[in-house]
Amino acid sequence: MKQTLAECARVAGEILRRHFGSALSWREKENPSSIVTEADLASERAILEILDRRFPGDGILAEESGHRPGKSGITWVIDPLDGTSNFAAGLPWFGVLLAVLQDTEPILGALYLPLEDRLYLAESGQGTWRNGERLHLAEAPSLRRELCAYGMDACADEHQLQRQALMMARLLNRVRNLRATNSLADAAFTLDGCLGGFINHHCKIWDIAATKLLFQEAGGILADFTGREIQFDLGADACLRGYQVIGTNRHLLPQILDALD
Repeated sequence: MKQTLAECARVAGEILRRHFGSALSWREKENPSSIVTEADLASERAILEILDRRFPGDGILAEESGHRPGKSGITWVIDPLDGTSNFAAGLPWFGVLLAVLQDTEPILGALYLPLEDRLYLAESGQGTWRNGERLHLAEAPSLRRELCAYGMDACADEHQLQRQALMMARLLNRVRNLRATNSLADAAFTLDGCLGGFINHHCKIWDIAATKLLFQEAGGILADFTGREIQFDLGADACLRGYQVIGTNRHLLPQILDALD
């Protein structure tokens, strides 16, 4: 199963690499910050073809094709192109996110950045690895010394949007500086130690199912804005539920929560 996960990530990543830089049409989904291109759809089709052949009894929860419950207790969570807006604009911050859930808990996770050929893999109890090198999140002593990423999207609720912007301003005064790709690259940069953490207000399960395990197995945490570890459900609204997340090491989490408050 782990080998298939890695294969799916690389096959999908090659499709994205071939499409990147070409003139692609795109359409808006739920808001101007959420779009889909032919590359998203082609990547997802390739992943599903592999999984349908090898694991036909497993469930599927995919960003573009939705939720198909299975019979095995295993669900594959698929984001075939995370960072679509970056991709469509010719920016290099995009990739593939894949997770395997047993019931509601991730047991395998993959994050693939195809332009750099960087594959992050995590297995429950076996650690997080980048291209064969084991990763451990450093216990950074002070938020003030760290760069952090902050991601937010368009929002129809003006009050909510202002609150998110105010939180960003408070955080900015507590860190060395802020950055954002608003994509899986923020998680990858944190795992690599370039960032002290990332914050994102608008995630769906396919954005973070793999990331949760990658952080957990690297000694970190993916938490909500109360500091609790993110928990998933696969109910009827699994594709609709939004998550606000913080990915960091366990030492910096209280400092980030205090800065956002």
